[in-house]
Amino acid sequence: MPDAQHERMRAVRLTLPVMCGYLFLGTAFGATLAQAGFGPAWALMMSGLVYAGSMQFVMVPLMASGAALTTVALTALMVNARHLFYGVSCIERFQRMGRLCPYMIFSLTDETYSVYCGLPGEESDGVMLRVALYDQLYWIAGSVAGAVLAQQLPFDLTGIDYSMTALFIVICVERAMNRADRLPMAIGGACAALCLMLLGPDRFLAPALAATAVLLTAVDTAGRRRAA
Repeated sequence: MPDAQHERMRAVRLTLPVMCGYLFLGTAFGATLAQAGFGPAWALMMSGLVYAGSMQFVMVPLMASGAALTTVALTALMVNARHLFYGVSCIERFQRMGRLCPYMIFSLTDETYSVYCGLPGEESDGVMLRVALYDQLYWIAGSVAGAVLAQQLPFDLTGIDYSMTALFIVICVERAMNRADRLPMAIGGACAALCLMLLGPDRFLAPALAATAVLLTAVDTAGRRRAA
């Protein structure tokens, strides 16, 4: 059985790429939160208890506008619905970790999952736990640092919240360039544009995500039937 020191060092090596991204994006989130009037304590609490990356960026304007709890809950479900799909592959592994299982489920992010996917064979519980924990600590550190810096820096940080949007645009463009079937992206874009025109910028996100999920499910089901 690997000792604790070995597990710590291995987890650090595995999470170094995530650290580089999380410290930067976490700082952007903390600054965005501070710009909306919420201090470092809010950054610490949200990154510790919510820990949802892109959803945390989405929550800032929702909090600032006093959105209803149901709106926040529905938006969170839609934004993070992807976890329902790739998280299924981790259920059995997490269940074998006993009391650690609830935290492993809570702390599963896109980047942490990508680290798990790159692990060669069965990894120890200690390494799995430390990967998840270190990734969250990186995000918390960046968030709090961003909120503190935003209160101290003498210049306006308006627009820094676009960093997460820019990241998703880059990922989307890269996927589009390397994928022959662009129908899912076209469906998502059409749903977003239509809901934006019909509902406005404050209410379009959750319906657009729901419509996209329904249409993609219908398209996939129809494709399976034709192939059968």
